Amino acid sequence: MLKKIDTRELKIGMVVEKMDRSWLEHPFLTNRKKITSYSQINKLLEYSIDEVYINIDLGLDVEPEEDIEEETEPEIEIFEPEPPPPPIPPPSPQTYRPASSPDPVVFEEELKVARIVQKEARFVVNDVMHDVRVGKNIEGEKVSKVVGEMVDSIFRNRDALASLTRIKGYDEYTFVHSVNVCALCVTLGRHLDFDPEQLRQLGIGAMLHDTGKMMVPIEILNKPGKLTDREFLEMKKHPIYSAEIMARTNGISEQAKTVAIQHHERYHGNGYPYGLKGDEIQLFSQLTSIIDVYDAITSNRCYSKAMPAYEGIKKLYEWGRTDFNLPFVESFIQCLGIFPVGTTVQLDSSEIGVVISINHEMILRPQVILLFKDEIRRYPTPVIVNLSERTADGGRFARTIMRPVNPAQWRINVEQILAKVG
Repeated sequence: MLKKIDTRELKIGMVVEKMDRSWLEHPFLTNRKKITSYSQINKLLEYSIDEVYINIDLGLDVEPEEDIEEETEPEIEIFEPEPPPPPIPPPSPQTYRPASSPDPVVFEEELKVARIVQKEARFVVNDVMHDVRVGKNIEGEKVSKVVGEMVDSIFRNRDALASLTRIKGYDEYTFVHSVNVCALCVTLGRHLDFDPEQLRQLGIGAMLHDTGKMMVPIEILNKPGKLTDREFLEMKKHPIYSAEIMARTNGISEQAKTVAIQHHERYHGNGYPYGLKGDEIQLFSQLTSIIDVYDAITSNRCYSKAMPAYEGIKKLYEWGRTDFNLPFVESFIQCLGIFPVGTTVQLDSSEIGVVISINHEMILRPQVILLFKDEIRRYPTPVIVNLSERTADGGRFARTIMRPVNPAQWRINVEQILAKVG
């Protein structure tokens, strides 16, 4: 039997069955909650939950009872996120300066190592997702180790590992997405001159940000059509599921947990689960949310087709005015380039090729592997050119990108081309 009472009448031993608001507007994972401590009552009051329904068949009634001591061994609690952290300072050029130090290892050489690191990261994420699906705790040491290897790769060459995020057409989306978001987050973090330990914490949070999806029913996770309101509500729980999983994992920092629980918050307050806005959203979460969306819209998923990387960049910039911290979007574009790795382009020389690495000094002048001499003739052997090269007299640039083109029109398999580079 349910009974509606004032929240201030709650006692230890009562079972809350319903609250006076939706799941997304209170700090607990479900509406049913056994009261085992006074701190739980205080938390309800902090969230302005004035009335609740108690189940008197499962717990105490409001009638006077003997005082009940707080349980010394309460039932295992589902993760309850802490209140939002204090605001962080807004970004400024003085605080976040793009890293300018030269890379000690050339792109082609680091690419060989980066492929090994990426493969290992995919194995680790695959194991993590499987463990979560079957109810096992994940091995935080493995995650920390492989993220450390990714950070090391980024410091040897800032573009090699990031370039491999374009090769993602042959694996399950959720696994590959987690590795890609991690790789791009630490790449952006290096661009913003974060130190190695900051990058490791950012990377761990990014790699584990979607683990909670393994607790969402598979028929919802892989549904090809539009989700119903009820299904979408269930999908919205995955950031809290992720944070719950990370809370049970040894060695995971609060910074990394916060990335998981906040990666769907939006800068202007229209995200979830708490509707945080501005710098209520922690720095690492702001960065991860940008990259999470970028990788999602540039990937083939069960319900949408990938858009080209350059279109994804344009979309991010548009959404930077409504959903994201625009200076960080601009930093990501500087880091990734106007024409990201994997973009098929036509040059003013009529040649057609694929962008294979970024020139951070001149982002409109990346390195390109040329496949076609013009719209008819193909190169017998692909030719790699640097678009910052000038003509023999040192005057104008020898080649300039005229426009991006559709690789399918030229039967170019971008993934295969990138896989052979280096």
